[in-house]
Amino acid sequence: MKKVPTLLIIIGITGDLSQRKLLPAIEQIAVADELPDDFRVIGVSRKKEVTIDDVLPKDKPFSYLREHSEIFHMDPTEEKDYQKLAAHLSSLEKKFGQPTQRIFYLSVPPQVSQSIIGFLGTSGIAALPQTKLLLEKPFGVDLASAKELVANIEKYFAADQVYRIDHYLAKETAQNIIVFRENNSLFKKTWNKDFIESIEITASEFIGIEGRKTFYEQTGALRDLVQSHLLQLAALTLMDTPRAGMLHEVPKHRLAALRHLVLPPHQEVNTFAKRGQYVGYAEEVENPGSTVETFVSLTLYSTDPQWVGVPITLTTGKSLSRKNTEIRVRYKKDQGYEANELVLQLQPDDGVQLFIWAKKPGYSHLVSSHSLRFDFKEFYSFFPEAYEQVLFSGLNSDHTLFASSEEVLETWRILDPIQKAWGLSTDDMVFYKPGSEVKDVLALSANA
Repeated sequence: MKKVPTLLIIIGITGDLSQRKLLPAIEQIAVADELPDDFRVIGVSRKKEVTIDDVLPKDKPFSYLREHSEIFHMDPTEEKDYQKLAAHLSSLEKKFGQPTQRIFYLSVPPQVSQSIIGFLGTSGIAALPQTKLLLEKPFGVDLASAKELVANIEKYFAADQVYRIDHYLAKETAQNIIVFRENNSLFKKTWNKDFIESIEITASEFIGIEGRKTFYEQTGALRDLVQSHLLQLAALTLMDTPRAGMLHEVPKHRLAALRHLVLPPHQEVNTFAKRGQYVGYAEEVENPGSTVETFVSLTLYSTDPQWVGVPITLTTGKSLSRKNTEIRVRYKKDQGYEANELVLQLQPDDGVQLFIWAKKPGYSHLVSSHSLRFDFKEFYSFFPEAYEQVLFSGLNSDHTLFASSEEVLETWRILDPIQKAWGLSTDDMVFYKPGSEVKDVLALSANA
């Protein structure tokens, strides 16, 4: 693979995401010798006193980034500053002496990202060949706002220039879902409604909102986790697998799976979409009347003939008993035998677990459930983090791990009716103790 000279412009270099995820990811890609020889990070900051040493994490030397990074001082909310940025980028490209790709990574709050996209367009930067735009969620707050965002981006960027990040798609187990399904005949032939009883996708967190008061009050669990991460995992689980060697078709197949997802018909929203808030949240955000949910569990169905009748449950919550992200596939019981379960684990560790039944040792014929488990990190020393995968894919123009605009709109199509119903009444909201189990919160909802 030819490594194209690259300028990576991070707008929001002083933010938490850049320092915790992006910069360490770049350093690791460099250590793996997967960056172009001509590569430079330009961190945009409006604070003139900020230096590259101020933004690099202090726990490691980051020798590559210290040599290949710089801070460019400008106000990204001022249109006139983009001409200065364009001139600076051109001067760097002249030093490379060959065509260069420019990757703009927007690590900024959503309320300013759209004006930045507009300025990249009106300044002419977006029109230059080999320009890419990497965007962090949220991608709107409902279907109408998502359509506006898509329309604004499409004014200045072609679809193949835009990379909407969902780092859950870059987790090793998520990438392995397709390989696992397609390359193991045991599962390939049974991956349908004839054999599978239900699918449960869960992302529980032990931590609370960790100081993100403003963000979470504007977002909530449905928008934060379900709209992006969990629906994308559902699409990967349900979609048709691409033809051999055609992984670039994955986004198309995810989109088709999302288009098949529907809410249960002829039911009140609060019968299939449960919400809760952990006790102490309202005090934490200093809003005694907060109606923002920190827990969501909802059940969907697919109109795809392969999946008709199979419930797909998506659950997420903060301040629960443990950190755990998994896809749990429950197989149907067969002729009185107990059902098997397959668990695809994404957090805290990537792995695969299969629950089977076997006879207990001894004189009786009693059976019990046993686990066959495979952990990736036990067998592989090289294990890139999700943001390494995201950046590597963006560098190499691979859209497989990124959500298309059509996918984003489909997720909001699914969730809009829930948001509208929840906006009318909060009578169904339950309040759970920090450290609760998922099942305990659901039990509260059942009794509400």
